[in-house]
Amino acid sequence: MRSNRVDYNSERGLTLLEVLFALLISGIFMVIALRLISDQWRGSRTLKNHLEAHYSVMTAGQTISTEIRSAQTVEWVQDTKKLFILPLPADANPVPTLDFYYINDLDYDGIKDLYWVHLGAKEPLASYITGWECVEVEPGLWNVFLEASVEGQKASWRSAIRQRRVKLSYTDRPGMLAFLCSFY
Repeated sequence: MRSNRVDYNSERGLTLLEVLFALLISGIFMVIALRLISDQWRGSRTLKNHLEAHYSVMTAGQTISTEIRSAQTVEWVQDTKKLFILPLPADANPVPTLDFYYINDLDYDGIKDLYWVHLGAKEPLASYITGWECVEVEPGLWNVFLEASVEGQKASWRSAIRQRRVKLSYTDRPGMLAFLCSFY
């Protein structure tokens, strides 16, 4: 016959030592996992800042290059670090106005931007631009240097740009004038 008594000496759960040991192992795994996640987050943030800096200088550099190539006159003022550009007359813009480019923080967010001023309106071209330099090496050849910094990640861009000049007079080649007029 079996007894209805409960045997209290049998194992019914985990001891305090086993629970503490399991918590210690789980804690070690959690610390390692959090460390890996935070390293991945820091790495992705650094990469994002690096790419943002490169994008800023590339965008600003391409815009400035295009404007210098198609300019009638270009002038760099070293004291104020401003670039003045007078575009060539075109069908869309028969009477061009003097534009200029400079670096400032007009929106007061702590980030310096490269601004383009056209007809009195100030348009930001690229953010995070910390420095730039334009030097005319010889007549019509410009060296442009741009630098950007995003939370410690720096990028720079340098290029030599030749100004394309269109001769407005074809008196030295009268046949060319007749050729060009035949298209209109």
